[in-house]
Amino acid sequence: MNGIKIDAPENLNSGDKKWRDSQYLDTWVNAIQRWLSMTGIRLESKEALDFIRFKLQSSALTTFNHHLIKEKDKASFFSFMLVLREFLIPSTSKDLLWKEWEAATPIKDGRHIGIKTFANWLEELQIKLIDKDGTQCISEEVKRRKFLNHLPDYMETTLVPQILDSWTFNDLVKKAESYEAA
Repeated sequence: MNGIKIDAPENLNSGDKKWRDSQYLDTWVNAIQRWLSMTGIRLESKEALDFIRFKLQSSALTTFNHHLIKEKDKASFFSFMLVLREFLIPSTSKDLLWKEWEAATPIKDGRHIGIKTFANWLEELQIKLIDKDGTQCISEEVKRRKFLNHLPDYMETTLVPQILDSWTFNDLVKKAESYEAA
């Protein structure tokens, strides 16, 4: 990787609501870890913690400084990432995701959003809804059923009778997309 310049991940501005999404934050943390490793900075080093300081803006930087004062010599990249996560992600975020799952339909704001968009939304929710052990709460079968139960009426009467138990979620989506296009 000598000679290749890799830009550091974006700055975290805690005033921007996108940082309240656990998946977005986790993706950023993963990118920071990879970037530090690729540049030869060990995650356990004080240098990694110093780097984070320059990637933070707004109240996230205040939280960082408070963490350094509170933890003194025990502060680390990993301990701060936990503090940052607790600071940014609302404790009710899991509840909001479950409500979103319950309310998910292919109709948004009175308009049909399309089969592919609905399927992608269900996939995203499945990924985000994890239990305390990091295991997905929504099984493939539950996601499949949710998708089938919210097909438009014309598809329900013509497509559903053709469906085989062996079809995967992706098979269902492809078939429903073909019906939608027709």
